[in-house]
Amino acid sequence: MAYVSLYRKYRPQTFAEVVGQAHVTQTLAAAVTDDRLHHAYLFTGPRGTGKTSTARILAKSLNCERGPTAEPCGRCVHCTGIIHGSSVDVIEIDAASHGGVDDVRDLRERVAFAPASARMKVYIVDECHMLSTAGWNAFLKTVEEPPGHVVFVFATTEPHKVLDTILSRTQRFDFKRIGAQHLGGHVADLGAREGLTFEPGAVDLIVRAGDGSARDALSVLDQVVAFTGNDVTVRGVAEVLGTVPDELLTRAVDGIAAGDVAGLCVLVGRLADGGLDLRQFARDTVEHLRRLLLLQVAPDAGLVEATPERVASLQAQAARLGRMELLRAIELLAEAMAQMRRGNTRLPLELALVKAALPEAAGDPGALAARLDRLERRAGVRDTSAAVVPLASDRERVPQPAGDPQPAGDPQPAGDVEPPREPAAAPTGAPDRAAAPRPDFQAATAAPVDLELVRRSWEAVLEAVKARKRSLQVWLLMAQPIGLQDNTLQLEFRSGYGFHADNCAREDSQEVLGDAFAEVFGTRLRVACSVSTAGSAPAAVADDSASLDEQAAAVLESEAAAAAGQLPDEGRAHDLAIETLTRDLGAKVIDDGA
Repeated sequence: MAYVSLYRKYRPQTFAEVVGQAHVTQTLAAAVTDDRLHHAYLFTGPRGTGKTSTARILAKSLNCERGPTAEPCGRCVHCTGIIHGSSVDVIEIDAASHGGVDDVRDLRERVAFAPASARMKVYIVDECHMLSTAGWNAFLKTVEEPPGHVVFVFATTEPHKVLDTILSRTQRFDFKRIGAQHLGGHVADLGAREGLTFEPGAVDLIVRAGDGSARDALSVLDQVVAFTGNDVTVRGVAEVLGTVPDELLTRAVDGIAAGDVAGLCVLVGRLADGGLDLRQFARDTVEHLRRLLLLQVAPDAGLVEATPERVASLQAQAARLGRMELLRAIELLAEAMAQMRRGNTRLPLELALVKAALPEAAGDPGALAARLDRLERRAGVRDTSAAVVPLASDRERVPQPAGDPQPAGDPQPAGDVEPPREPAAAPTGAPDRAAAPRPDFQAATAAPVDLELVRRSWEAVLEAVKARKRSLQVWLLMAQPIGLQDNTLQLEFRSGYGFHADNCAREDSQEVLGDAFAEVFGTRLRVACSVSTAGSAPAAVADDSASLDEQAAAVLESEAAAAAGQLPDEGRAHDLAIETLTRDLGAKVIDDGA
């Protein structure tokens, strides 16, 4: 006897054998039992989910000698005829090749004839979305009012192409993609019947290749068994499908978590030497990281489709990575995939893996967040998703330093609030212009922040400040970080830039800087400003030739725009410039030609 493929050999013969579609099979079984059958059904859903098989089971339920019954015997003449496709009263039509108006007219003429031997005449129209518009129009009246001995079952993967007039005349049942747990159990059960043994992880790879389709999964199993024999191994499945074994994906992600650059480069080299498609490896790694991220953000939502054993393994690995590390790794590998399509495949992949494993090698905000995530994880800090900076409405709950006469939770009367005062002029060599820290800046740090990290991330800090107040960013261009102690950052300004230091030390500037530090480092810092007496330029200054006049012009432009809410007119901008120059720089108006 010729070999029969697994999906044909084990096609479901009863409603109970249909995998993962209980919402459909239970409804149809109850309709048969209670004699509440509709005259036309529309089965929709992805391929290989049981639409045609369910239609045949419905036909057997209606025509079984013991029926109508929700549990056809499968042995009577009508059941066996339907199983083997020889029943003259159950007609299957492929609409892709018989979708014209002439085919529909011929079918419509035959509908009127009574069944030859069965109880009901069942028409199963597969891929019904392929029927032409004229064919559907010719079908309308028949579908709306068919003879009492006829039941129509339409099956399609694209219900949006079916005419609305047909949809309104049918009962629609949506078949879902089969979940990984149901599909994995189905594959393992059929494998046991066939005398197959599975290495741990092999079923998960087959289920993943099936992508929610029982027919596709069994076709893959057929192909794998032809290659490996009855002992199905992970390596055999991976070689047949061209996929990356889960073991290699786990090693790659563990290497990222441990910062093992050498191990990651060796792994990529072995994959390339072994002939594995590096693009496929990158795609599978991104999908693996996506699963870990979903298990972190929604562990109980069932968003990851995998066997229970695989889910447990993924959860264990997700606990070894921080959320920001995962997000950054996904972004880097996604960018690498785009670059790999344009030429060299190995170099972009290696760079992405190295950057993901060494966030301290970069100074962008994403790398800083990933580094803080890693420091928190290694220090045993839990719940990294919680915000570490208190909101303005929550500041009253921040503990106050000892000796503070005013509790943070007691608001001051409106009449006692003093407007911010201009800083007093100070000598050029004043060592410290920072006021005593206020309670707002006593929030606990999310992770250790050291001077080296601040210096390496200074450009990111300047960008964060610029987004909030451009003038403050201009003043900071003349400063460099020289010390960090007790959440207070020491800034040294170039000699002759005392007015910059004064403005940075103001309380409104401290608020802006605190927000910027919280964005970059996850913790608020104060600044203590001093002016250099040596005359050396800070390393943070990108252009030593920048004059005070140019900086003042930038400050005035941004302050004028901020004061008006938009760019002011020429006259107003001139007045604001004169006012700021005389107030902050001590200038005198000699001749106002305006």
